[in-house]
Amino acid sequence: MRKYISIPVILILWVIVHVDWHLARSHQHRMSMEWHQHWIVGLAAFFFLVLFSAWKWPEQFVWAAMVNGAIGLFLGHIVEAWLESLHGHEAFYISAERWRVFFEFSVAGLVGFVLGMVVVFGRRRLSPS
Repeated sequence: MRKYISIPVILILWVIVHVDWHLARSHQHRMSMEWHQHWIVGLAAFFFLVLFSAWKWPEQFVWAAMVNGAIGLFLGHIVEAWLESLHGHEAFYISAERWRVFFEFSVAGLVGFVLGMVVVFGRRRLSPS
């Protein structure tokens, strides 16, 4: 399993999840955009994650994309919120708004993941071997 983990990919996903939180959250927070279509970021991120995984690990790309995606989501949502609570000297708490934003991002990410798999499998089926 370890050979299918990419630290740069995981870190990029971590940042993308965090940036999505800033794009989506309401204006009552600092550095926020309240962009209701923020989920597009999740769709694109996971679509490209699958394409990258198919290029880097052609035989095990589904597994690699799932592992890197899950770790990136965990770091971007749970660990980032925990680090923010440490920085702000507050109790660790994830608000309902943050969970909603994460859920929307994750569902769109799942759709992007499936679309990426359709593209990869479709391309493999159509290309001569």
